[in-house]
Amino acid sequence: MSGNDHPNALRLAESVRKHCGEEAANALTERHSLSKSASAARKFQWAQDICDDLQAHFDAETVRQIRMDCACGPGLSKCKKLKAIFDRCDCPEEFARKVTELNQGYAVEYDGRAFHLVYPECYCPCVSRVEGNLPEAWCDCTLGYTKRMFDFILSCDTRVELVHSVKTGGAECRIRILAPEG
Repeated sequence: MSGNDHPNALRLAESVRKHCGEEAANALTERHSLSKSASAARKFQWAQDICDDLQAHFDAETVRQIRMDCACGPGLSKCKKLKAIFDRCDCPEEFARKVTELNQGYAVEYDGRAFHLVYPECYCPCVSRVEGNLPEAWCDCTLGYTKRMFDFILSCDTRVELVHSVKTGGAECRIRILAPEG
């Protein structure tokens, strides 16, 4: 089956619609469709094409917002579990240690000012099975995922920054999470 029915493509179109309007979303979808049955190589190429297209048509901040808003997850049950751990901890360092000890395929670190969510490899279902690098814009979706999760855990509006990622040539994916001071 062909078409534009892949969940990543549908979330992307909705995010473009939200930030740039119906016309922009329809145009992007016409230029770059992705089906559920797409191969790993096709999904990787689609990701590259999407990044190139977004960067050609929108400013960097709009691209970041589009990509952050089209992120998958995290699930509410995961957020609730992590928030329960946070609420029982006496300090950020304890929270980071306890979450890391869960061995869920990621670590949380605290540097005295910010949390860091660290993945040892790329887990993105669209691009992780294909070797190669992508523009940073592709990995901005992990900022949306991380922000949603830490906004819930910390009960505040966090700021998230991509320090580096596997798909941009880093040895790991590292996202810095800052809570407002005060």
